[in-house]
Amino acid sequence: MSGLFDPKIWWFEQLPSYLRPDESKVEELEKLRSHAIFHIFPLPNDMFTEIILSSRWAVRQVQENVYIMAKEKMPDASEKELLEAVFRSRIFPQNPAGLEMTEEEFDKEMRNINSLNDLIQYFVRRDKENPRFLRDVFGAGKRIANKVDKMLEG
Repeated sequence: MSGLFDPKIWWFEQLPSYLRPDESKVEELEKLRSHAIFHIFPLPNDMFTEIILSSRWAVRQVQENVYIMAKEKMPDASEKELLEAVFRSRIFPQNPAGLEMTEEEFDKEMRNINSLNDLIQYFVRRDKENPRFLRDVFGAGKRIANKVDKMLEG
């Protein structure tokens, strides 16, 4: 594929623009996806998209994007107010797939968050506590996800 990047790769097309890896990583990722299962069978595109969207790299990108949007919408907000807005975007019920926590739990966690990086690390840690794959009998999803994480962060 080198230099001949095919923009019609289905999983790539499904990603929002701010979550699209650069061309060199797309090539590596597509090679992984196309031979993911026992180095023979391709991983379905929708599963691969899910792996990318749940990666540490994507968590970081999403939170940075939400932070930028919050800054634009609340130009006079303090850093702590911006961080709180980003955090709240990940909490249920605002986010139906988000973290369920009480206001007291939120306040407790916010005491330890003083920067966007602190907040991102908190989400990465919380996401590690929840399995990325509910039905991963042979552990293939976890192995592929670990490889995807390394590729995207590298």
